[in-house]
Amino acid sequence: MSRFVLPAAALLAWSAGAAVSGSYYRSPFPPPSEIHTPADGAAGDMFALAFGARRLFADVWFIRLMQYYGTPEFCEHEEHGTDAHAHHHCGENGEGKYPEFLARSRHVLEIDPGFTMAALYAAGSLAFNMGRQAEAEELLHYALKYSPKEWKYLKVLAAIGYTKADDPAAVAAAIAPILKDPDCPVMLKQQAAFLNKKIGNYPAAAAIYADIAATSRDTAYVRNAERELEKLSRLPPVKRKSP
Repeated sequence: MSRFVLPAAALLAWSAGAAVSGSYYRSPFPPPSEIHTPADGAAGDMFALAFGARRLFADVWFIRLMQYYGTPEFCEHEEHGTDAHAHHHCGENGEGKYPEFLARSRHVLEIDPGFTMAALYAAGSLAFNMGRQAEAEELLHYALKYSPKEWKYLKVLAAIGYTKADDPAAVAAAIAPILKDPDCPVMLKQQAAFLNKKIGNYPAAAAIYADIAATSRDTAYVRNAERELEKLSRLPPVKRKSP
């Protein structure tokens, strides 16, 4: 069979079966035009779209991602005191460059944006193992586009924000609207307050702690919020720069 037959058949199947397969989808999904296959497998992606097999194919792509990340990379380094170069493995503990990691991670979510574990695994690996915080944030913002109330994504964003983020203030701004939701977990509120303290936005931190103290039923969080409010009340007023 020609290598061109299968993709054509997949496209035909997608065109014919899209209406039927809609009942199997976890909505909302990225449109087919947003899917960018980083390696061989475009035909499989088309069948996934056509027959509602997104979850199955997302599992396959996630396994491929883990295999890719679990394969040690070869690096070169110069031996001190000599002109020789030596090869050694990089990546045994999650280090390494892995240039396709973001594209492969995003592709899992393009197939099934509800695959929370894959997004968290990928974002954590990018941010805390590979030092690619901006890419981790990019992946999480893409995931939030289709799962805007997934608190786990927001918690990781907050963690990146007060540890390694390139722009923690932007992370704080992204989280701020979610804090007003009645279902917002108190843990996320506390992380957001901590983040705002770190970037020097003490009024915002105080407002969040006050909200925790007034609304939370968890005495540990309430007591911590009250202690933090007391500390913030003793800080000198922030001087604003003249325009």
